[in-house]
Amino acid sequence: MAQLIVRPYTYEDAEEKLQLHQENREHFQKWSPVKRKEEFFTLQGQIDSIKEYLKNSSEDKRYDFAIFLKDDSSHKLIGEVQFVFVERGPKQSCMVGYQIGEKFNGHGYMTKALEIALKIAFQELKFHRVTSEVNPENKASLRVLEKLGFVKEGYLRKNLKVGDEWCDHVCVALLEEEFIALNHSK
Repeated sequence: MAQLIVRPYTYEDAEEKLQLHQENREHFQKWSPVKRKEEFFTLQGQIDSIKEYLKNSSEDKRYDFAIFLKDDSSHKLIGEVQFVFVERGPKQSCMVGYQIGEKFNGHGYMTKALEIALKIAFQELKFHRVTSEVNPENKASLRVLEKLGFVKEGYLRKNLKVGDEWCDHVCVALLEEEFIALNHSK
């Protein structure tokens, strides 16, 4: 039986991270406002990105996690979860982003991985509120968030430029007490 592992990146993950991003370059770019430079798609680019992730997490600015699928014979990096726009003080909030390799879509892996990551966000990182903004055309991503209890809070018109197009986004959020209540009812 396959098991999902969600953990912070380490330098040892650089080669697998490179492979994930090379294999899914177009798939990941479809929804991302960030146009990656060519250097990102090199081993040194991945080492540099992991170095930046580690620095940001040590400074409580953002948290990046690797998603691994593990079974009896293998251990494969299949996706990522990020908690960004960290705000402390009276807000205790962040925004979550995530992506999974195209060939792993539709198996429930992202829902389970995000559930594990949210447990880390609420219990270990002590966030009160986690938000997300999703292109309404990204139905699969909206379903993942809905299954985990995120509540729609608004709609932003022409919110973010992806490629050459300004895209709308659905705003959703999940509160710590909602996450706890949903997980106790399982």
